[in-house]
Amino acid sequence: MDKPDKTLERLQKIKAAKDKSHQDRQGNEKGLYILFTGLGKGKTSSAMNLVYRHLAHDRAVAVVQFVKNSDAYPDGDRIFLTKLRDNGFPVKIHTLGGGFSWETQNPQQDREMANAALEQAKSYLVDPDISLVVLDEVHIALKNAQLDLEVVLEVIRSRPQLCHVVTTGRYAPQALIDEADLVTEMTRVKHPISQGIPAQIGIEF
Repeated sequence: MDKPDKTLERLQKIKAAKDKSHQDRQGNEKGLYILFTGLGKGKTSSAMNLVYRHLAHDRAVAVVQFVKNSDAYPDGDRIFLTKLRDNGFPVKIHTLGGGFSWETQNPQQDREMANAALEQAKSYLVDPDISLVVLDEVHIALKNAQLDLEVVLEVIRSRPQLCHVVTTGRYAPQALIDEADLVTEMTRVKHPISQGIPAQIGIEF
């Protein structure tokens, strides 16, 4: 007969502890550095979900895409964000890459485009009116030696106190992982490409 009472008492203690922990965190808000990496699918998708959450709350967002080429394929995120922008949502989207290095076969041009993209991102990261800045695929630009790691770190650190920044891409360098407040590594367990299934509209792009 006492068991239900003990269960209720335990749940009440848990709730009290959770409420106190939540209360203690209030006032500690800060701009977070969020990093998505790993070989699994979902890095850019996770970043874009944060974009949509910000826009739902009428908070300004900027997305700068490294490596990706706007002429290469009809990227659904870019298309949708452009539509949202044209309908008055406070979002800016720039796809400033030349494509993957094996496609461009022009390392100097790749470096120039990556640094131009970083300058664009920097202009948003120092803007106090922008709540979230996404540097999509910047990890790949770093892995391919198109950007200087210390410069990227300085750009990330230069943001206003309440500005959030997200970086995505495989092979995130340890220095960025150490700097980040939240790190998620996507693990590839299964992928349709191993079954000979190509990238499909609405799934990969």
